[in-house]
Formats: sequence, C-alpha cells, structure tokens
Amino acid sequence: MGGFTAMGGYAGYVLVAYGVTVLVVVGNIIAARRQFRTTQSRLREQMARRAGRRPGSDGAPAGKDGNEATTFGRGS
Repeated sequence: MGGFTAMGGYAGYVLVAYGVTVLVVVGNIIAARRQFRTTQSRLREQMARRAGRRPGSDGAPAGKDGNEATTFGRGS
C-alpha cells in the first residue's frame, strides 16, 4: 500500500490532479443542470405568454398560413 500511495514521489501531483478533475466534472454537471432548469423555465413562461396572445376565437396562432414560426433564444 505504501508503494501505491508514494507513486514514485509524484503522489501529491497525481492526487491533486485527480481531485481537480473531479471538481471540474462535478462543477460542469451542476452548471449544466442549472442552465437546463433556467432555460426550461424561460421556455415555459414564453409558451404561456404566447398561448395568452393568440388572436381569434378559434385559438389558432397568428401567421399567413396559420403556422407561427417558433424561434428560441432570439428574444422574440
């Protein structure tokens, strides 16, 4: 066991590198999940606003042929 932990004198560097790698991967996962939830929430709000603005009594979306182009992320 002592030989494994010594790693030829580089144990400190190797273990720190593994630790930093784990922190970065976990940080990326947390950031991705947070961004996903934020984007999902914004899209739900946007869809709710658009559903409330549909003109006409039949509830059809606005547009020439009845199809409204949907663009995400363009602040429309």
